[in-house]
Amino acid sequence: MNWPVKLPPEYEYGFDPTDPEKPASGDGLPLIRYTVYDCIELCSDDHPAGLLLFKMGFYCRRATLTIDGKRWYVRARENLCRETRLTRHQYDRAIKTLKEVGLVETRRLPLSKVHIFGNYTAFRITLKAIDGLKEVRNLRGPVGSKKAAK
Repeated sequence: MNWPVKLPPEYEYGFDPTDPEKPASGDGLPLIRYTVYDCIELCSDDHPAGLLLFKMGFYCRRATLTIDGKRWYVRARENLCRETRLTRHQYDRAIKTLKEVGLVETRRLPLSKVHIFGNYTAFRITLKAIDGLKEVRNLRGPVGSKKAAK
């Protein structure tokens, strides 16, 4: 197989979106353990943005829609607001913050997919968010350690 010189970052983690036999295993990002507190800390103590990032990370693990070689998850804003207990305005401000920092990508669905998923926005967590969560976890250390207790 002739690979291009520069591969997308998803290939580094063993995700090949062009393989039709590959099961839909999520967005291709590495699975790390993190909590809602890690997400809030990554968002500079912005609680609505951290809560939304945590919920989006939870759903991106179950993403099955592939657009342009990347896995996306589709969810209505009303559902995310209800599940995170954010108002519409808090959600709009939080998603704007997450997109500006580069932790989340959003896009409109292609017209060919609207009849299946509805006229909603697709979203995905970026590699920058995963790397940031790893750094937050490494700074804090394991739970119950002396470093975490200080």
